[in-house]
Amino acid sequence: MELQNRNKVSKWLCATLILLLIGARSVHAQTGHRNYEIEARAHFGYLYFQNDEYHSALARYSRHAPAFELSLHRNTYGQHRWEVLHNYPSIGLTFYYSPLSFRIDDISKELGQVFALYPFLNFPINPSETSKLTFKLGVGLSYLTNKFDPKENYHNYAIGSHVNAAINLSFEYRQRIFERLTWVTSLGLTHFSNGATRSPNMGINIFSVASGFSFHLTKPKSLLDRRLRPKLFIFEFDGRQHFITDVQYTIGFKDLSQQYGTHQYFFVHDLAANFMFQITERDRIGIGAEVVWDNSDRVKEPYFQAFLKPAGLIAYEMMLDRMSFMFNVGIRKNAPGKNQAFLFYQKLGLRYYVWDGLFATLSFTTYDIKADFISVGIGYHFNHKYYLPKYEKKHHRSPVFPR
Repeated sequence: MELQNRNKVSKWLCATLILLLIGARSVHAQTGHRNYEIEARAHFGYLYFQNDEYHSALARYSRHAPAFELSLHRNTYGQHRWEVLHNYPSIGLTFYYSPLSFRIDDISKELGQVFALYPFLNFPINPSETSKLTFKLGVGLSYLTNKFDPKENYHNYAIGSHVNAAINLSFEYRQRIFERLTWVTSLGLTHFSNGATRSPNMGINIFSVASGFSFHLTKPKSLLDRRLRPKLFIFEFDGRQHFITDVQYTIGFKDLSQQYGTHQYFFVHDLAANFMFQITERDRIGIGAEVVWDNSDRVKEPYFQAFLKPAGLIAYEMMLDRMSFMFNVGIRKNAPGKNQAFLFYQKLGLRYYVWDGLFATLSFTTYDIKADFISVGIGYHFNHKYYLPKYEKKHHRSPVFPR
């Protein structure tokens, strides 16, 4: 039966490849001037699960796993200002497949297979066109064929739902071989989780090395010269600096059906504020504070202070025109009665500035490489300006508003 399933998957992958090639041919015919590439890559990975009281049941799942991916992406060439500021990143869509095991056994039957589709941005670290290092960030959706089932698959505490989020972070090295052919190798992490919207949700983490080739569908378009960009500010710098404060509110929910036997959902409220300085035209860095009100903590501690959890954090925002990525790391107070008084947590946020300082946000919060909750919300940022002392004006050059 398992062999038949593998054969079906192989046929499905072949069909997907044919459709992607047809789509690529269509792209070549209609929009060849947009710098499209098609890329294929093979992964050698390792499933990682923490060895603690919550993950000990999954220790036997730690094993090597293969994966394969197909991507269609477009290389930017400086048509918009943000493309130049980020060294001409590429934008694309990746199809990812992994059987989660090299061999067919009971564990592979429990884990099943994973299919994922996620858009990504690939940022060059160095500006070279022929040999460069890049950082890839992808966020999308995945489908796992097997999930936890109290009767049929009760050993699988990793995933409690078929549909999950997929997050890919990787560093890549890209070496051009010919004008239209590039060799690619990478080291990265791929994470699958439903953000505690359905339990159990320990998540699946795959650390992997990969290698493959990328092929330009047309002759690559030359990059626009940086010197051709018009200056945005033609006046002398007047000594004014600025910083930004922003506030946001998001709401998510958790499912504790695994712990209590019924589908119990608890809302999680998150109120955060950040104090940010602009360091370049594309980057902001600062500090912040937030308060998490997690109603699931009331199950054990029905008092107000039991689930009001303050936190301090370091924030970094990377801007892409009207959209930006917010990365937070910090320390948050845990609920009373837990083994740890404080938690070291991480948050990845996607912001879209709808109007002026108003933005919508989607946030993914984790701790100990385990998803805590996914939340959505709104926020607003305020821009504050001030004057530098007179003796600093003569020597100061603004990284944001250069002459």
